[in-house]
Amino acid sequence: MDTHFSLLRHGAGLISAGAALALGGASAFAAPPAQSDAFPLLDNYVKVSGLAPFKSGDGAAFSARTGMPATGVAGIEDLSYSEDLSKDSTLTLNGHALTGSDDYLTVFKVTTTDLGSIETGYKTFRTFYDGVGGFFPLADSFQALSNERLHVDRGSFWFNATLAKPNLPVFTVNFHSDTRTGQKESSEWGAIVNPNAVIVNGAIVGTALPVNTPYVAANVLNLEEHHEVLEAGMAVTVGKLTNNLKASWDWVNNNDWRTYTKYPGSTVIVDPAVDVLDDQQVTKTNSFRLLDQADVKFSDKLALNVGLTYLRQSTDEGGQWTNPSYSTTLKQVYTAMYADGIYGNAKVDDYVGNLFLKYTPTKSWLVNLGYRAEYNVVTSNGGFNTTSLASTAKTIAPSSFTVAQDVTYSHYADRVATPEVSIQYSGFSNLSLYATFDRRTTHGDQHWVNPYAAVTTAGVTGVVTTAAIPVSSVFFQDANQDYNNAKLGAVWGVSSKVTIRADVYRKDHQNEFIGSNDYVGTASYGAYYATGNDLTGGTVSVSYKPTPTWSFTTRYDGQSGLMSVNANSVTGGLGNEITSGKLESQTLSESVDWTPYQQFYLHGDLSLAYQYLQTTYPVVTVNAANSVAVPFINANNNYVTASVISGFVLNKRADAQIQGFYSRADNYNPQVASGGQPYGAGFEEECITAGVKYKISKEMFLEGKVGYLRRIDDTTGGFTNYRGPLAYVGLTCAL
Repeated sequence: MDTHFSLLRHGAGLISAGAALALGGASAFAAPPAQSDAFPLLDNYVKVSGLAPFKSGDGAAFSARTGMPATGVAGIEDLSYSEDLSKDSTLTLNGHALTGSDDYLTVFKVTTTDLGSIETGYKTFRTFYDGVGGFFPLADSFQALSNERLHVDRGSFWFNATLAKPNLPVFTVNFHSDTRTGQKESSEWGAIVNPNAVIVNGAIVGTALPVNTPYVAANVLNLEEHHEVLEAGMAVTVGKLTNNLKASWDWVNNNDWRTYTKYPGSTVIVDPAVDVLDDQQVTKTNSFRLLDQADVKFSDKLALNVGLTYLRQSTDEGGQWTNPSYSTTLKQVYTAMYADGIYGNAKVDDYVGNLFLKYTPTKSWLVNLGYRAEYNVVTSNGGFNTTSLASTAKTIAPSSFTVAQDVTYSHYADRVATPEVSIQYSGFSNLSLYATFDRRTTHGDQHWVNPYAAVTTAGVTGVVTTAAIPVSSVFFQDANQDYNNAKLGAVWGVSSKVTIRADVYRKDHQNEFIGSNDYVGTASYGAYYATGNDLTGGTVSVSYKPTPTWSFTTRYDGQSGLMSVNANSVTGGLGNEITSGKLESQTLSESVDWTPYQQFYLHGDLSLAYQYLQTTYPVVTVNAANSVAVPFINANNNYVTASVISGFVLNKRADAQIQGFYSRADNYNPQVASGGQPYGAGFEEECITAGVKYKISKEMFLEGKVGYLRRIDDTTGGFTNYRGPLAYVGLTCAL
């Protein structure tokens, strides 16, 4: 689960993950190996705790970042109980119940020796989101919902049963029912009227930079999702053969849609504020999967793995997409249906087979050879209605709208082959070498019909027109993919103090689409379009332990490459391959551990990242007569993070811990706003906590932590900043 309060039970990991707060948690104090009898491990216990933030600033941003409500969290943080029902059977119970974050868990499990186990459980937790859009730096304007505090509740019920008698096949049955409901922010922003636009008598005069209607309005994704999986399996071992057979049934029932206000607060007559239903998708999917996997160990040198999988899936789609518009003739708003009454169904048949051979000719050599083959067929058909107000309409009555019934169809077939090989050699003293290579080749046949108006009923007149499939909507093409991946690496134990790990890799991926010449007269006849990327990278890691109390781990990750595109005149290109993007990524990290004596430890992490994706151009066209030169901006992801955690023994009854975290990114450049929307992240975040864990008795522990956190976000113009102290207290009692 994503809530920070659940992560509080993993104090050091919370800081390493870049969390805003590291308060609480028994295991947060478990790292030092100090006096083993100070805090004995309890088999049966309950822990109650509470966390109270006293922050100032944006509460929704605080909740989205830290995973907890601005009002705090309290309840049963952890519960563990076990009891022997008989000499062969054991009952275990685990759970927690935290109000505020709506984080609840209950798990029951009964295990019987030489028979099996039954487990059932339910969990639910809340993830918080900030309902905001974009910041418009040219007017110091920030777009947000009237209620920013969005959340999504995730729930899961499960039942697992295992029958495992000695010398007999093992049978398993598993059932999962998962739900996801609520609202979260969407990055598909809507249009606003430029705050700097000149509006005279309800009309925009001239053109404001970068455009009169930039897209920064907040958009909400609404979720109503249900997913169920039933799986049954059998595992049997006969001599040198082990066989696993599994069958699963999968059901999905989702209803997702986006809503936003277009032109919020507008005073422009032709661009009034309207509520948009954006891309509703109702999805119902049923699938069946059958998997059989066999492992045969012929000898200590030779083993074989064979697997077969079949998938049958059917999907029904529905939904709508509405966008109210303004009629300059009728001088009123009407609702236009971009897509109404959407319907569609798709069927998938997928067959997969794989064969892997493991060969160990000597103790120094290990060779793995594999081959994977796949064949799948996907067919679909569907349609939707579109509406538009007739040019001669006098009213917005239903009879004034022209209704077009669009239909579509597709048929895809793919044949995939993937040979792969890996070799490892350890014959050198303190040195191990390894290499891997795989090549995935896909040959696909694609045929589809773009949506076209098969039946049109004209508004006002009511004239019905039918149409055959236009040639411009019919496509046939070959879709081929060639993906080559290779890696070469080594692990070298230089000495008892130094270990070096290094590898280099190459990824060469090509996607090629060719209009089939066998179908003359289609829109794709003679078409050629291709995309690809070549990436080269490597990793070097050095572990150094100069003394028993000091250890260092240094790691460097680097990657660079090019992305390209090629198209002939049929698809709007010149027939020459051009570079469409450049990628470079470098990350340097350092980890330090110091344990000068048993009652003290110190751990620190530092990470520096330099990553960019170059796909932009130095000039942004505002309109036909005005081009604005802007800085050559890449999609940068440069950041620095640092964390430190220290724990020490105060006395025989108390341990202490101090944690700190810092993170910064400087990728936001508001100068780009004159020619487009700046998207790069710019923020600074820091947090420090200090806590004590005290043993009241052998069966009762008390914990307390205080902390302070701060976050400044340039990307949102500072409108989502927050800061403030927090306090945590927890009590653990044996049961």
